[in-house]
Amino acid sequence: MRLDLTAIEVDTLDDPDDPSLIEATDLLASSVPEACLGLVAYHASGYGSFLATALTPPADARTLILRAVRGPDGLRAVADWRLLPGHLLLNGIAVREDERGRGLGARLLSDGHDLAVRLGCRALLLDVSLDNPAAHRLYRRHGFTELTRSSWREVVGVRASTPAPIRLVNWPAFAAHHTAYGFGDLTVRTALGPEIDLRVVGTAIRVPAVPDAAALAAAIGPLVGIDRCFSAATSTDGHPADAGPELARFVRMRCELASIDTPDVGVMSTQTPLIGKDDETLRRSDR
Repeated sequence: MRLDLTAIEVDTLDDPDDPSLIEATDLLASSVPEACLGLVAYHASGYGSFLATALTPPADARTLILRAVRGPDGLRAVADWRLLPGHLLLNGIAVREDERGRGLGARLLSDGHDLAVRLGCRALLLDVSLDNPAAHRLYRRHGFTELTRSSWREVVGVRASTPAPIRLVNWPAFAAHHTAYGFGDLTVRTALGPEIDLRVVGTAIRVPAVPDAAALAAAIGPLVGIDRCFSAATSTDGHPADAGPELARFVRMRCELASIDTPDVGVMSTQTPLIGKDDETLRRSDR
């Protein structure tokens, strides 16, 4: 039997006080590969509060858009979209376990396509685990093609490493964000000058695949209590010598929007609000 996806109503989580934000956080956290539990922002202690804060600006000023399918007993599925320059990124998507196989994921993808067209985006982007073939098939059916591959690996020897000499570029902003929401992005400058961005979730830290990854983590550890470190690298970059076991592999995929579908509004329309106040289709909107 063919599913009628248009009959599945999608709306936007738009209220900072909506209790469904906690459900959305739990659903999105469940979509992460098991080996990466505790390593992404969805697992941070204050992520629900982060979502609520992200919904406080006017709708046409937001870059985070939460689209969901509701049911009588709570959320059935949710998609976390992020508006980038010229692109709409699917930061996370999850369907409740007892609702799988009913076309909800496909409906949210179709809804994201419509949203991207409305916003004047050139393409959709997403990352998917290589260990999730069902999701790969779904994305390919919706016009996504592979761009790059990357992997996450444990970084070993952090405690035994001599801390790297660094300067903390954005410590006040990072510390406030990490305290409030349980995660944050810390920018540091090494002795040689280049700036490096680190993602801290709770007591886990993600570092780039640089030769001194363990030394970087050792320098940050005493400041935020790091007890786990991993590196993220594309297949072309490779991992440093101190990289340990692989945790997960991901594919970045892209779906080009047909030029006839995309309005001539550049990256983002300056005339039309991101989400219209009276728009019934978009009644409404980090891993």
